[in-house]
Amino acid sequence: MIKQAQIAWSDGSPVSTEFDDVYFSKVSGIEETRYVFLHHNHLPDRWLNNANNHFTIAETGFGTGLNLLCAWQSFEQHSQASQTLHFVSVEKFPLSKAALKQTLTQWPELEQYSQHLLDVYPPLVAGWHRLDLPCVKKNVGKVVLHLYLGDVNDWLESIQGKIDAWFLDGFAPAKNPDMWSDHLFHSLARLSHHRSTVATFTAAGLVKRGLQKAGFTIQKVKGFGKKRDMLTACYEQTQGPMPANWLQEKPWFADPLHTFNQEQRHAVVIGAGIAGCSSAYALAKRGWQVTLLDQHDSVANGASGNAQGVLYAKLASDMNIQSEFYLSGYLYSLHLLNQTLPDRQDWDDCGVLQLAFNEKEQLRQQQFCQRFDLSEVVEWVDADQATELANIDIQNSGLYFKKGAWVHPKAWCEQLISHPNIRFIANSKVKELLQTESSWNVRCENATSFNCDVVIVCSAFEAKNLQQLSFLPTQPIAGQVTQLSDVQSNLQTVLCGDSYVTPMHKNQLNFGATYRLKSSDTLVTQADHQHNLDKLADNFPAMSTINSQKVSGRTSVRCSTPDYIPIVGPVCDEQLFKSRFHDLQKSKKWRFYEAAPYLKGLFVNLGHGSRGLSSAPLCAEMLAAQIQQEVLPICKRHQDMLSPNRFLVSQVIKGQ
Repeated sequence: MIKQAQIAWSDGSPVSTEFDDVYFSKVSGIEETRYVFLHHNHLPDRWLNNANNHFTIAETGFGTGLNLLCAWQSFEQHSQASQTLHFVSVEKFPLSKAALKQTLTQWPELEQYSQHLLDVYPPLVAGWHRLDLPCVKKNVGKVVLHLYLGDVNDWLESIQGKIDAWFLDGFAPAKNPDMWSDHLFHSLARLSHHRSTVATFTAAGLVKRGLQKAGFTIQKVKGFGKKRDMLTACYEQTQGPMPANWLQEKPWFADPLHTFNQEQRHAVVIGAGIAGCSSAYALAKRGWQVTLLDQHDSVANGASGNAQGVLYAKLASDMNIQSEFYLSGYLYSLHLLNQTLPDRQDWDDCGVLQLAFNEKEQLRQQQFCQRFDLSEVVEWVDADQATELANIDIQNSGLYFKKGAWVHPKAWCEQLISHPNIRFIANSKVKELLQTESSWNVRCENATSFNCDVVIVCSAFEAKNLQQLSFLPTQPIAGQVTQLSDVQSNLQTVLCGDSYVTPMHKNQLNFGATYRLKSSDTLVTQADHQHNLDKLADNFPAMSTINSQKVSGRTSVRCSTPDYIPIVGPVCDEQLFKSRFHDLQKSKKWRFYEAAPYLKGLFVNLGHGSRGLSSAPLCAEMLAAQIQQEVLPICKRHQDMLSPNRFLVSQVIKGQ
């Protein structure tokens, strides 16, 4: 649970009452940031001479966001359009949006950057928030904020990727000793590469000794203003090389260390639903040339083809790992929708009511809201409040997702693939993947083929027809939605229960859906229409009077997994994996000294079931970051949870 910063105001500047310390120098916060962090990490020069297409800063203590704003402004002045700055920051006690807005008025020269930050500032929900920041100037590099709300030690364990420059900020060691720990300094070393730099306002002995012990060469230099000294450091690996990543963790969950040609980057994405389109978009905006293939004649013809999909986070009784992941995915999808579909014609964050239909569910929802303060995102409402929100009579209490939305998935998919780096080729059913020494050959049933560096398979339950993915235990679940035309409805929010119904869109009321387990039959039946109508009347009695002679619908097939968790990540050679880790049958704790045998350049993004709008776009970002060797937008435990290798491990243990 996240606790807002408790602050007092001194001459218009915030002061932390928790740590009895200022957020920035009263002399000049901007000049202090530029001197301590930008100048002593040599950032403008490094950006001008950076051969890579991305650069990563990590900061301990987001505070007012001033360090981000100054770095952002400087990066736009000294970067190339092909470059991306990843700014990774942590904050245990974040400022409220109102307090942040009041603070940022002190720096009028940063007004445009401040307003953009306020526009994307996330709800105060624990975990990762990946936020694309818009360019203030034209033809400059992009900036991405990775803001982690939570404890610094959890943050350090969650970061995946190498850091180029560290801003050791936060409150002074004497007032915040928990942050300035041996764990911090050892984590800095683990996440640094040769010549990663560090700058910090403090020259305290414990910081100096901690950096030296972790393998940094340090230098004491003049501090800002009246401060006598500060520290800079460079990682020289004075303690010897770090162990390979697959020796420090379970090797089947360690990232592959493959690199791809940065000059000629071509990817093929198979499947043009929301998973495929968001995967293509995530790579395209990083400069990749993407060929998107689908067996149908247009995008979003499968499970993403319904007229209105629902975007919200279905939360478990406890804030478990799945709830954490889906909440992060839900918030990222809302962020991406605001960026890519600013016209609300094809989506509306009108709110989603998840209703409780019995006392047990009502109690569960109330207890959840009491235990986990997510009030900026979701709140419990009684039947009267639900009635006011929905604008129809509601007889049950429920959880209200304030920014929950309905989305026309086809419109979103079409917008995502309108990127100039994406080429969509319809009517191209892939029959096999052939790996060569340095690339992949994707062969289709119509005799066309494509060579590429990377393949991302997003073709739902059909993916297992490919030889390399035959081990995936996915199952099809057909589902039919019903549409009524030429009806009147006053519904103003999405309603969810055993079924769902959305506000009117293009003179149609959409609701459903049925579940046909282990079925891939897309036949539309009158029996399923009647089932949906019965559920509509049972769950939402106020809608039962709606009748129409124009009843239509469609059936699509969801891709389900045994644990109801998506399958996302790099793919291993099945037979080599089972041979290499055969001793898992003897003990789950068996120690291995070989890396997982990943197939270079092969990835999957599938198995999202009925929640793809909330999970697929964030998973697409994760894959693109892995391919680019950027810092990842999710924590390690979520990445492991999604890995396709979880099924290979299970099969080895069971002797399959």
